Formats: sequence, C-alpha cells, structure tokens
Amino acid sequence: MVEKWRGLQRDGKMAIQWVVLSDDDPARDSNLALHILQFPAEKESILDSATTFGGVPRKLPNTPRSFIPVGHISLDSENPDPSLADPSQGLYCITTFYISRALQGTGLGRAAMDAVEGKAMQEPLCAKTLALDTIAREFCLDKEAWKALGIPFPKVNNQDWYERRGYKVYKRVEHQYPQRDIVGKMWHIPAVFMKKSVV
Repeated sequence: MVEKWRGLQRDGKMAIQWVVLSDDDPARDSNLALHILQFPAEKESILDSATTFGGVPRKLPNTPRSFIPVGHISLDSENPDPSLADPSQGLYCITTFYISRALQGTGLGRAAMDAVEGKAMQEPLCAKTLALDTIAREFCLDKEAWKALGIPFPKVNNQDWYERRGYKVYKRVEHQYPQRDIVGKMWHIPAVFMKKSVV
C-alpha cells in the first residue's frame, strides 16, 4: 500500500502526512511507549524526505528530521469517485486517516484533522469543500460484527465524530468496505459519504 501511496504522492494526487507526537507534548514519551508496546514493528524512525506537498515543491529542513509515526492522514486531489475530489471546484478528500489504536481518545485525531483542514485552506490547495467517507453509524455500534472480524470495538463512532466537526452526509453506499472475518464470512460494511464547507 505504501508503494502505491508513494507514486500518488509524487504525482501530486495525494498529500499524505504522517501523524507525529509533538516534542512539546509532556505526554509524548509515555504515549510513544504505549504505541510501540502495542505495535512493536512500528518502532523504527523514518526520515522527513518529502520534496513536494500537493504537487508543489516543498523546502526540506536544513537538518533532516527523523520521527516515529503514530498514524497518517491524506488530503487528495483525485479519487475514483468524482463526488469526493475535484480541484477545479476546490473539492478535496480526506483519506487514509488512521491513529494508532493505542492512542485513540487522546485528542490526537482531533489535532490531525485540525491540521489537515487548516492546510487544505492554504495555498497551494485553497480548498472550498472537504469530503470523506467512513463506516456508517449503525455498523460502528455492532459489537458482534467487530468481534467476528477480529478487530477491537472502536472507541469512537466515526460518523458521529465527523458530524460534530461539521461534516454532513450526502450519500450512502451499502457495500463499500468488503471484509472477510476470522471464519471466512464476507462482510459488506456500509459507508456514508460526507462533506464540509471550509470557506
């Protein structure tokens, strides 16, 4: 997946950003330890080497910075669904949003969304509308489904969380996210598509 993202990033179609704990955060070391404890394969630092953002050259810091990501979020100018992205209309979509399960509920997701929404409104994107898709509310509440899929029950109902941020549902797709459970049964998880004006 990362290889696919790399090509889209270089083409300016995707603007993926790593979510990183701030050096100023007093809980940084303890939160990083929690993340690494739950995901030991993600303990290696990576180097800040992105030379573009949104297809526009980006100045790298004089001293390259290394960091351990605890999530990622992207602001995309292209999507197979044209209702999600159309730069000519100032429409961009937020995709690949993930916060380490070890750190969900700490405010990190809110901070990442605040940052990406702020970035979207600035040059070079100058977004007018942001769109995204997420798991429909009732599936988020289905504890048996999550158990069957072998995935921890989510701490937050995504649809409700985005609605609190001002996103509104404009369409629904019943079979958006196919997922096979631990006994081989296929689940077709419903999604809602949401938009928010940022002008």
